[in-house]
Amino acid sequence: MREKIFFSALIFFSCASKNPLNPENIIDIKIPLEWELSVSESINFSENWWNNFDDDNLSLYMNEFMDENINLEKAMLNTRKAKQASVIATGSLLPSISISSGVVESEQNTAGIPTIFSTLLGQSSDEVTVFTQENYNLSLGTQWEIDLWGKLRQGRIATKQQYLSAKHYEEFLKLSLSAEAAKLYFSIIEAEQVLNNASKKLKNAETIFELYSLRYNKGSISIEAYQQSEIIFNATKSDYNNKRLAVNMLKREAKLLVKDYPSTQFLVSSNFPKKIPNIPNTVPADIVKRRPDLIAQQYNLLATNALDKQALLTLFPTFNLTGGYGGSSNDLQDLTNEDFAVWNKGLNVFIPVFNAGKLIANKKLAKSNKEIAMLDFINALLTAYKEVESGLDSDLTSNESLDIINQNILLSESIYTTTLEGFIKGSSTFEDAINANNALYDNLDLKARIEKIRIEQRINLILALGGGFKYKK
Repeated sequence: MREKIFFSALIFFSCASKNPLNPENIIDIKIPLEWELSVSESINFSENWWNNFDDDNLSLYMNEFMDENINLEKAMLNTRKAKQASVIATGSLLPSISISSGVVESEQNTAGIPTIFSTLLGQSSDEVTVFTQENYNLSLGTQWEIDLWGKLRQGRIATKQQYLSAKHYEEFLKLSLSAEAAKLYFSIIEAEQVLNNASKKLKNAETIFELYSLRYNKGSISIEAYQQSEIIFNATKSDYNNKRLAVNMLKREAKLLVKDYPSTQFLVSSNFPKKIPNIPNTVPADIVKRRPDLIAQQYNLLATNALDKQALLTLFPTFNLTGGYGGSSNDLQDLTNEDFAVWNKGLNVFIPVFNAGKLIANKKLAKSNKEIAMLDFINALLTAYKEVESGLDSDLTSNESLDIINQNILLSESIYTTTLEGFIKGSSTFEDAINANNALYDNLDLKARIEKIRIEQRINLILALGGGFKYKK
């Protein structure tokens, strides 16, 4: 056990321009050095972690999802935008060079006002002498802000870190969205199994209802009892239709995620995987430092730190070097004549004196953003540890629940068989037979739900650990 949290994600990256902030003094907690769990075997994950479920249909769907999902495409485009912002900030450190050209026509007359106005005032155009002059110019200009205090460099650092943050956040979205897509796939398997159970449940209910109808026709039961049995049978049919609708809705959602028409033609396996990825015997606690969302948070910290420094440097004077060379002439052909050459050079100094407190407010805003980014990172790191702890705990619970439900299914099958035999012989009531039938398939539905939850919890653990259990220090 360590006395203070070790923010291992806040290390110096080779591609980072500045050291990260040090938050060790902000929070005092205890964390484990490692998590231990007794499992039968360990497994290493590839980048495509879903292949470890050994489900060909899942692998085909996930590969299509990674290629076609709209949200993943948007994340990629956002990363490109951040990269171009970094390029723009880098360009601001260099001089800007531009070429300009133009032609100006000027007119002067003895009336001292434009000709159209002198005519309106009653002055004859013959009395006004007009002088027309044209001027052509062509120049090459340059401007360069001298980054004496490092303001532009801090901006470049910030945009670079923002790009790296966006890049790792894109990786996190790939991991997170692929986890949700895989969960949806297994939800469809669960829904298909529940629908299959509902079909068998309906068939059994129909058999029981037909036997009960024979008794009614023989006059051995009352019409009220027969009508009550019909209501129960109709409720079973309605339950089947609702579960069929739920399957179709999930399949349409799965098709939508791969940018396909939302039809119900979606192929899934009939059963859950027999083998799911196992957890290693020991998982180091600092494995979470590889989570792409935590790495993205670190780069965001670096960016806000640079922006905070840049906001301070805006209070300092700004120096700009300017220069230009070109020609200006009343005759176009004289532009290349050296006698008409024009050049200039100069130094501009801008010193902020009064701006109604805008620069001071901008500095305070940048500082607040830096502090918020720090708190966001701390919260994300603690949440990551919580997700791992909860995942390990839930994993054990789901395995125990699966064992219990398997025992209950065996008991329910025995009770249903005995009750149905009793109903046929007349020793059990219609309600007893229907309740035994419902209890059996309710337990089968619960088993499907537990199996799905068990897989979802394993996927959540994969996500919490940043993509699996393979780890290299």
